[in-house]
Amino acid sequence: METRGCSGCQKPIHFNLESTKKKVKSIPVYCSDCQEWKKKYPTYDFQHRAFFVYDENMKAWLNQYKFMGDIRLAGTFAYKWTQIKKEYPTYIYCPIPLSEKRRTERGFNQVSEMLKAARIPFQMLLKREKHLLAQAKNTRKERLEMPQPFELAVTFSKIQNKKILIIDDVYTTGQTLFHAADCLQVAQPKIIRTISLAR
Repeated sequence: METRGCSGCQKPIHFNLESTKKKVKSIPVYCSDCQEWKKKYPTYDFQHRAFFVYDENMKAWLNQYKFMGDIRLAGTFAYKWTQIKKEYPTYIYCPIPLSEKRRTERGFNQVSEMLKAARIPFQMLLKREKHLLAQAKNTRKERLEMPQPFELAVTFSKIQNKKILIIDDVYTTGQTLFHAADCLQVAQPKIIRTISLAR
């Protein structure tokens, strides 16, 4: 069996046919999610990476940190987040924002707090005016049908011809990151990449 990470989001893809092995190694391969995103956003050169697999241990950690509000855990993976300064040295780091209602309920933005703990400078290029049901409570279908929740929080000049790294905690369907990228694309950045703690 041949296993490779999706060229778009790193999701493991398994191939059972012996005849596909040579072909798989020589060309990009995409998971079903990324194939759909490529249809919807044909001009977007999507490349995502994640530090960890979203398994039961990560789910439990995120529940304690994010939903139980244990902000003391923000620095747990600082050693991982510091890598982005070396790997994306000329990028503007843009955390996914929360709505004001969600931030008030939670007490903090889980992404920006992790970056603060790792001493990573960031800019809030986006704002989230619409308050929607928490993603963890949505079905897969509801996540994929989620309307655009973001607006630009800065002028075009802050984004135009800049390299942007959008940062989130978990990549599930990709909908949140694609909405964020789609919003930023209006200001014509030089390049957009995305990264998350887990996938």
